[in-house]
Amino acid sequence: MPPFIVRFAHFHEDFRLAELDALSVLSGVEISYDPASYSAASPILVVEIASAEQAAKLVQRAILIRSISELWGNGTTYPSLFSMVKQRPDRWAAYHKSSFKFTVDSFGRSLAQQYKVSVIESFSFLGFTGPIRLKNAEVEFLVLEDYGETENPLPNEEPKMLWFGRVVGRGSRELIDKFDVKKRKYLGNTTMDAELSLVMANQALARPGILVYDPFVGTGSFLLTCSHFGACSMGSDIDGRQIRGTAGFRRNVNGIKANLAQYNLESRVLDTTVFDVCRNPWRSGALFDAIVTDPPYGVRAGAKRLGRRNGTVPENSFRVVDGIPNHRRDDYYPPTVPYEMSDVVEDLLALAAEKLVVGGRLVYWLPTVAGEYQPEDVPGHPVLRLVANSEQPFGGWSRRLITMEKVKELDTEVVTVGGGHEPAHKNFRDRYFAGFEPAITRPTAATSLDLRISAIPVPRYFTTTTTTHGTNRTIAVVGGGAAGFYTASRILAKTNNVFVDIFERLPAPHGLVRYGVAPDHPEVKNCTNKFDSVASDPRVRLFANVSVGDTIPLDRLRNAYDGVVLAYGASKDRRLNIPGEDGSGDGEKQGVVSARRFVAWYNGYPEAQGLTPDLESFDRVVIVGHGNVALDCARILLSDPDVLAKTDITEAALRVLRKSRVRHVEMVGRRGPLQVSFTTKELREMTKIPGLQIICDRELLNTQCDLGSEYLESRRPLKRMMELLLKHAVDKNDYIGDMGEKTFTLRFLMSPQEMLFDQKVDGQQVPQLLRFGVNRLEGMPESAKAISTDEIIDVPCSVALRSIGYKSTRITGAPFDDYRGVVPNIAGRVTVDQDLVPGLYVAGWLKRGPVGVIATTMQDAYRTADAVVMDLNSGVIGHNDLSFGDADRVILEDIKNVCITNEEWKRLEKYEVEAGRELGKPREKVTEVGQMLAIARGQELE
Repeated sequence: MPPFIVRFAHFHEDFRLAELDALSVLSGVEISYDPASYSAASPILVVEIASAEQAAKLVQRAILIRSISELWGNGTTYPSLFSMVKQRPDRWAAYHKSSFKFTVDSFGRSLAQQYKVSVIESFSFLGFTGPIRLKNAEVEFLVLEDYGETENPLPNEEPKMLWFGRVVGRGSRELIDKFDVKKRKYLGNTTMDAELSLVMANQALARPGILVYDPFVGTGSFLLTCSHFGACSMGSDIDGRQIRGTAGFRRNVNGIKANLAQYNLESRVLDTTVFDVCRNPWRSGALFDAIVTDPPYGVRAGAKRLGRRNGTVPENSFRVVDGIPNHRRDDYYPPTVPYEMSDVVEDLLALAAEKLVVGGRLVYWLPTVAGEYQPEDVPGHPVLRLVANSEQPFGGWSRRLITMEKVKELDTEVVTVGGGHEPAHKNFRDRYFAGFEPAITRPTAATSLDLRISAIPVPRYFTTTTTTHGTNRTIAVVGGGAAGFYTASRILAKTNNVFVDIFERLPAPHGLVRYGVAPDHPEVKNCTNKFDSVASDPRVRLFANVSVGDTIPLDRLRNAYDGVVLAYGASKDRRLNIPGEDGSGDGEKQGVVSARRFVAWYNGYPEAQGLTPDLESFDRVVIVGHGNVALDCARILLSDPDVLAKTDITEAALRVLRKSRVRHVEMVGRRGPLQVSFTTKELREMTKIPGLQIICDRELLNTQCDLGSEYLESRRPLKRMMELLLKHAVDKNDYIGDMGEKTFTLRFLMSPQEMLFDQKVDGQQVPQLLRFGVNRLEGMPESAKAISTDEIIDVPCSVALRSIGYKSTRITGAPFDDYRGVVPNIAGRVTVDQDLVPGLYVAGWLKRGPVGVIATTMQDAYRTADAVVMDLNSGVIGHNDLSFGDADRVILEDIKNVCITNEEWKRLEKYEVEAGRELGKPREKVTEVGQMLAIARGQELE
């Protein structure tokens, strides 16, 4: 497809690509461009489009695009620009006699009129003989001089780039003036400015034949812009005064209707209604093609919903006035309570998930605190896909325009997965008026200056001598899991001269995505497609089966590469430190097995295949821990093996599970139900296992929910999880043995004290017995502590699993904080005693501790990669003494006889997939290292 140049307006730079992509969907025009080539500091983006007619169609309703031109040439100087233009004289012939116009534009510097004339005259070689017309010319040409932005008070002397092309289409920026709020008959303090209202209409794909809804309509800005583009629209609000026009800056002008009449849009706005969106009257099911709104977050007006602060109804609220009950009078206004911002957003997503048609869009504003925003702050929903996230900064705070698309029908059982993350927009209104003061935290041992770091000497390879690399730079990434691949991906995306080598200890890459994600969660493993794309990049090499620290010392890497990123994750787990944890003295009983190792066993991790879980001697397994990994283990133990047989669980594990006698799994935590760390999604999966009965102490659950009612109101996902548990669980005292073939019991307030072996319980010999001490809770739910009592509970079992967290291990040659179990760092840059270690970086769990999901790891890896790129660009690193070739030879000499390349890994993967196909599953993993190496290298198996 031929290239075109998009000339953006220099406003709302973070919104440009999002609107461009939306315009492509709206117009049906296919476009192609490299996102990495886009810069907010430039008004130009080169795109490829099939034809000039398609290009004009693409931008005809654009707000942030001034024009689009067929690219005829570009260069850093006019001679180089002319040379490129002259290569295609065939373009000129059609316009030799046409009326024409030249526009000389600039960015970053003002141009004198006389200079513009001289620029136009310099294109005389085109030989146009037609008349010059400043208005209604048959053809227009654009010359743009891009001087770029500068921090200096004076602009750059010379342009960074010159562009020339034939203008084929223009945007609709004149609409900004048409809908200028100053010209409207009615507006209020929440009226959205015209430019962003129009952009949001484009993001929502507003067009004829669709219905758009604004649940916080206010003064109706989005009704105007969406209806202008042909959509039918409607809105609602809890405060009818804004709609009617009895509130606002210009009152008593008939409110929203006055603006609709002003712009002749009455026929496209169906209605505006007054109700609390939390108690909306809409019929069930999908109704709207788009929801476009600016939720009230308290800067100009606080959010409200119906209710009373104390939850009670005073007697006088039902009094009769003039024979009419008070609440039925026309002038009655129901009481309201504050509506916290995170609740507003969560409810908005739930509304969109139910009321949008598939393919419909939700476009809304999300406020956040500057410096505290994290990608996790943008709430998600199983049926909504994030399309765009654009920021408008305001100093101490900013707001983000979030665009989401409904991708599938809503399962009424699905609940938004929230976890325990507290977003930056939590209590936004209160923080705004408090000046965004950071929360005060007490110093702890982990945050003190004495981090108990085992400092080691750092090799002094870093010099200031002239590099012999040329323009190429090299980065080594230690760890072939999610953190490693996402770090490499980001570095590749932000550079064009950096080569990345990824070192992985095992013959197969992908880390916990391969060996830690549950086999019945294949959708979580889709990120491996991204990893494969990274590994196949010509600037990347995979060196698997190479253990940094053993096969090759870390110091050797640091001497050979411009930078080294440690991203090898957390390969150990935390212990209970109780008697009997390591098994019986004779070695016959296993004691407490790591859940990490159990997961690795059924996922085919080579070093875990020696595990032989005893699932036949008794019908009960106990798991210590209340996290998602613990629930994964419970689900695998209680699922039908025939269902698991269709996943990539290993055949060896499947054979053991088919022989399993386990029918009861008990999951035990030291604190209460409000302190669990698993997610609603994981718990819901347990409710869907056929023939499984969930059991818990319902009296304790109800009591804790009552005591923590305010706490639950501020944590809606946790509240919904408690409701889900109460819906599906029977009380431990009401359970009858035949209520379910299998049981899953959640126990609270119990801490393990000792593992006993070969005990008798009710006259029956049991292989193991895990003794627990009973606890009581002290303190508020968010900081509740488990206090031990004298009561003891014994739980018999064949297998006991501990799932209380992972931990990382040190690598020789790098500092390590034994107390926190991480490599000490500042924003991903490794430190020793708070001093930066040049050229050494860390990402993932090794950087921040074993918390978060894959998406968390991705964002964390991106931040580390950004630090690497920043240091390369600023010259902090990139001064390696060794030449590019010498450094390569140093590394290859150490690993050439052991490493597995990406091509060899793909051979192994192909073997696994073919083996799995024969068994009716995605793959059958090879679990023995020797066999993995032989297959990867194309050798005969013994």
